[in-house]
Amino acid sequence: MISNLKNHKYKKGLIQPPMNTLSNKEPMSWTDDRLPEYLWLGLILMAYDRTKGLEKIGKILESISKINSSIIEPKLSIILSLNVNQQEEIYEIITSEIDSKILSPLTVIYRYIDYPIFNKYFNFNDILFKDRISKINKTIALYYNHQSNESTDLRFVILFMLVFQKKLNLPLELAKSLFEYPYTSHEDAKMKQYRPFIRVTEMTTGITDISNSKNQEFIDNFWKEIGLKIDCNPIVIGFNKEEDSVDYKAYILDFQKKLNHLINEQKDKSLMDDKFDVILGTTTYSLKIFNDVIEKELDESILGRHAYRTILEAYINIKYLLKIEHEHTNIWEEYKLYGIGKYKLPLLKERESSRIKDKTHFVEPVIDSIVNEILWEEFIDIDLRYFDKKKIKEKFEEVGEKDLYEILYEYDNNFIHGFWGAVRESSMLHCNNPSHRYHSIPDISFEQKMISINHDIYKIINKFFLLVSEEYQHEYK
Repeated sequence: MISNLKNHKYKKGLIQPPMNTLSNKEPMSWTDDRLPEYLWLGLILMAYDRTKGLEKIGKILESISKINSSIIEPKLSIILSLNVNQQEEIYEIITSEIDSKILSPLTVIYRYIDYPIFNKYFNFNDILFKDRISKINKTIALYYNHQSNESTDLRFVILFMLVFQKKLNLPLELAKSLFEYPYTSHEDAKMKQYRPFIRVTEMTTGITDISNSKNQEFIDNFWKEIGLKIDCNPIVIGFNKEEDSVDYKAYILDFQKKLNHLINEQKDKSLMDDKFDVILGTTTYSLKIFNDVIEKELDESILGRHAYRTILEAYINIKYLLKIEHEHTNIWEEYKLYGIGKYKLPLLKERESSRIKDKTHFVEPVIDSIVNEILWEEFIDIDLRYFDKKKIKEKFEEVGEKDLYEILYEYDNNFIHGFWGAVRESSMLHCNNPSHRYHSIPDISFEQKMISINHDIYKIINKFFLLVSEEYQHEYK
């Protein structure tokens, strides 16, 4: 069950899911930590039909429990660490129930030099190396999902040993489900209750680690050995580019014409009105960014996300200024000077620095002229706070665009800062190889594209259009 946001706990800037608020928790991953230990049992289950496989493993583990009371969990690392005689006793039990070749694939990881007794029983030279690797890979894939029917079967047999060693005491009704489980089809309605019970019970043993024998070196070695023996299988996620009903180039051209008409019609405002400057300038800035996205086909790129986030913030700033202008007489000039102050800071730093004197995109004469355009810079403050002392989130909320902030702004902000989620989505490929735990691979060939941003940008630009239209509606048709 996945917890919703309401179930998360808020504490000092941290939002935690319920599981992370539990005390004294040391969770162990089914796939990462436990599957390597129990893969030998998975190989046996795969070799027979479901009920027969479960019965055979039950006989094996019951017999092992009778000769060794210290093995509470049937982990391979525990068996491999036993002395020669104890190992041979266990391997004799196993081979009396199953064909020895079933466990042969494991000998590519647990080789003779380190595990001679295991290889004595289970290494067969007539089974090709590639076939052994392939079998392990298929086994990992089958049991990878901790909630699949197959994984639940495997997790069920792990509980056998706890029962045989009298370490798992259950109420009669729950104990009954354990006995019925091997003979109940996964299609049976009762399995809807049995499977969660099996998984929770096995998971509890994983969290508490009953035998206190988590062998991290063994686990790490397993994933390293199998991972290095098989190639990556990178997958590029693709999106079908749907036919868009909007001709974006024509839309931008039309918007340009209308802006040009407005500017010519309202020449006096262009000469003297800070508000006109800010609204039309910011709208043009956003339209130019959209044009870059369209002309350079950046809609499926990282920069497309940068563009959307910038346009969205620009739109919110203008909408916010319009909302509060009646409360602040000089708000448009203040907004201009606030932005100029942001330009002034790197200008002063540049003048005092000897390090950034080589060719850069910071052109000091241009920045200098802009900083001194409205006022002499000696009269311009540098405000390091948010404009109007309000965070961008508050501005979204005040202008009725909370959803845009909580979903799209927050999402695209990851691309601006290069946080891992954005890096993973845009610049890493999925390796479709269970033996590599479906890790990610750097997209060094630049193949990964994301879904087009065009329509989302269009919707914000259209909001700009409507905002300008409404503000200058008596002149602007």
